[in-house]
Amino acid sequence: MTQTLLEDKKLLQQQVEDQTQFIHLLLHQLATPLTSLQGSVQLLGEDLNVDQRQEFLDLVQQQVQHLQDLLQSLVALRDLEAGMLARPIAFCLSSLVEEVRSKFHSPLITNHIQALPDVWGDRWQVSQILTNLLSNAIKYSPADSAIEIGATPNSEGFVEVWVRDHGLGIPADAQARLFERFYRVRHHDRANISGTGLGLSLCKLLVENQGGHIGFESVHGEGSRFYFTLLIAQPA
Repeated sequence: MTQTLLEDKKLLQQQVEDQTQFIHLLLHQLATPLTSLQGSVQLLGEDLNVDQRQEFLDLVQQQVQHLQDLLQSLVALRDLEAGMLARPIAFCLSSLVEEVRSKFHSPLITNHIQALPDVWGDRWQVSQILTNLLSNAIKYSPADSAIEIGATPNSEGFVEVWVRDHGLGIPADAQARLFERFYRVRHHDRANISGTGLGLSLCKLLVENQGGHIGFESVHGEGSRFYFTLLIAQPA
């Protein structure tokens, strides 16, 4: 067997293993909310008082939202892997940040972006990146904790956009796997925080789809700063 055939066989085996692992992880992600929904619906048929009924209705709503988030993330991942290209334009980053920030209706999210040149990228995709990063910052922070957004141009023709929180932070032994699909940090300080484990892997694909880079800095117990780069739009 030639070297090329051996390499092709090895690549095919790796793809099969990756797909198998993906399916196992997806089934696990589906099993938990479906089991919770089944139990809640059964209990709603029992003789419950108003408060108990509302508690189970809230749980049903939470699990339905979890499944909707999972579906949206999977569709976005499929589109990106199928070659969905960015539709780049020159746009004002500060205006987009304000649009995304206003959706969260939180006075604790502050925009530190001042005068900047326009950036070049897919405006909708950038909004999804910011939405995911802000959602995570809120999810892993105390209710009264400040969250900051900023951006700084660098000498290489890019703007570095960042989201900083002062929340739980990420344990050092979990940081290397943070952008893996379905990976969620296993730690007692976030045992009751739900999520799909797809948000950061989706952010990574969206950033790289526009030629940028994503990364983070974090200290467990002190908070995190996630950042990504966008190309500065050149004057016509």
